[in-house]
Amino acid sequence: MEVRPDLNDVKALISRLLSIGEEYRNKDKWWAHLKNNEDWGQTVWPISDGLKKAKIERVYADGRDMGLFMSDALAAINYDITTYPTLTSIVKRFENTWVYKDLQYVIDEAQEAFNELSLNSWAFSQMITAFEEQMNLAEVVKQTLSLLEKSNLYKLENGLLVEDEKPSINIQNVSNSNIAFQSDGAQQSISRNEQVFEDLLAVIKSSDIESKEPLITAVEDMQAESKTGSIGDSYKAFIGVAANHMTLIAPFIPALTAMM
Repeated sequence: MEVRPDLNDVKALISRLLSIGEEYRNKDKWWAHLKNNEDWGQTVWPISDGLKKAKIERVYADGRDMGLFMSDALAAINYDITTYPTLTSIVKRFENTWVYKDLQYVIDEAQEAFNELSLNSWAFSQMITAFEEQMNLAEVVKQTLSLLEKSNLYKLENGLLVEDEKPSINIQNVSNSNIAFQSDGAQQSISRNEQVFEDLLAVIKSSDIESKEPLITAVEDMQAESKTGSIGDSYKAFIGVAANHMTLIAPFIPALTAMM
């Protein structure tokens, strides 16, 4: 996924936001389907208790409003220079939006009302799942915006002290060195990295994704690249392949980002 040139310094993080925006857009089609083509109407519309009905309907209303806003706002990062002229404007755009709202009470109140009325609706259960997935994606967006605030580009725009890039160390066939290749810190880091990839592969293989091979290959490429340094290049490729499965991989993104 191409990122506008002026954001190249934070390309990986912007790519993540764009991919999440696409996932929100895909979910909007699902919201519409659940409301119009399943048992939502025949279950919810006849409810006579106005308060309980409103709490149940709010799952759809807030869920779809959230999805539409997030998909449009995230996609616009790449082309709406008027709204997003700088990285700082991107970060500030999402303040006081769905990203920072605690929405768990919407689900809890709707579920309580649904149970009290002894209702049975497949569409409602699917909406609850979709709502929870969108909240998880919003949490990843929040984490990503926090990382962008720590970037040198953001600091430059805001007149903050810019940290020097950490020097990379390339070690090859060094003899008589004082570097402890078997040190506990190095071993622990390698072990943690390996576990992340193994867990991610296990989740992908056990999922209901129809075509898993491209995802599996992308993870294996990251795993291989992690042994030689940063996973920057392979991570970008992985995000591109996983664009339609952000809900599945969202829990692993912070750990993967830490390896870049």
